[in-house]
Amino acid sequence: MNENQDTHRKSEELSWLENLQRNSWEPEVIISGIILAFLFIFPTKIYEFCAYLTQDLGLDYLFSSLILIYLTGIISIFKIFFVVHLALRFLWAGLLGLSYAYPKGVIQEKLFKVGQGYNYQKPDEMVLKLEKICSSTFAYPVSMVIIFLALTIYLGVLFSLYVWLNLDFIQVYAFMMFSLLIFSLLMMSKRKTKFKIWYSQTMVSSINAIYQSNTGKWFSMAYTIFIMALAIPIIASDTKDFFMFRNEYNVLPKELEWPAKHLYFEDNHDPATRFSRAFLPQEEISENYIRIGLARYEGDRKVLEAFQSEFSTTTDTLNWIELNETADLHRIYVNDSLIQVNDWGKYRLSPSGQKVYQSIINLEGLKPGRHKLRVEKLFLRYHPFTGEPEVKLLKNWANFEFIKK
Repeated sequence: MNENQDTHRKSEELSWLENLQRNSWEPEVIISGIILAFLFIFPTKIYEFCAYLTQDLGLDYLFSSLILIYLTGIISIFKIFFVVHLALRFLWAGLLGLSYAYPKGVIQEKLFKVGQGYNYQKPDEMVLKLEKICSSTFAYPVSMVIIFLALTIYLGVLFSLYVWLNLDFIQVYAFMMFSLLIFSLLMMSKRKTKFKIWYSQTMVSSINAIYQSNTGKWFSMAYTIFIMALAIPIIASDTKDFFMFRNEYNVLPKELEWPAKHLYFEDNHDPATRFSRAFLPQEEISENYIRIGLARYEGDRKVLEAFQSEFSTTTDTLNWIELNETADLHRIYVNDSLIQVNDWGKYRLSPSGQKVYQSIINLEGLKPGRHKLRVEKLFLRYHPFTGEPEVKLLKNWANFEFIKK
């Protein structure tokens, strides 16, 4: 009696599973569409989050840029996965309609003679073949999700230790690379260790083994590499201009030659995003006074304290003003003429919530036309291995032109 009940229950479960497999296209399309809608929103949020980490929390630029590239890379890879899946489902729907309209397929006698005598595929065969491809394409990202989730948790722990213990970036980076090397060696070892036995029983390992054994081990690997290669241009686009948040360096030569207006002028700037360096209200100015803004970086506080104590003689040598706020680490020049700014106000911009310094500079005496605004910055750059500080005068921390009417 019990055996009959077990057999009946297993039969029902198999029928239920087969029914789900036949109708899997519906949840696949819905899930892909919903996920894609969210994935196209996230890159901007991630970009602003990483800028917030650098400016407001004082996180090292290299660390925040790695977080940006990593998270943007994940999103870009899944964008491609789900776009490919939806494109295949679109093709599948077309073949499904074709199989309904012409179930017999090719009628050889009605073809031109040059097309007769060949073995054409039947519509239902093409539908079933493409159905398997669509389902496997949708299932493949599942293993990627689990891998990225585990890696994200690991990086989150490293980030917490970095902030909590106030470690140097090079220390965290070295530990991360060392741990990844150990993991790679364990996986590449031919010995059947306890770790490899445990890992083989996980969902990630099982899914990868299923794909490798059914599609070919090299095809599965090549497909992943191909998707990642396609994601590179998307990553480059989504991380564009983030180098401007590299506070401890001058702007790049290409930015000096072709400055982006949205980085320097409020009327060209998206108010929901952050300024990276100096900025003005607009490019064309008709008054003799103008408000200038400077992005505030929490990491500058450590630099300020060092100059106030250990490097006080350096500021005297450079004829620098007294350092009371991190804004005082900057010097403003218009056409290479020093503009004295002694009173910086502290503000938060809406809706980005960015902390900035603002002041008024006098433009009396400037003739109508184009003029160059340049910002110098006094900075300490610490050696990544020894931790020794080195005084740096960044002569092109910001450099752009405005127009006096």
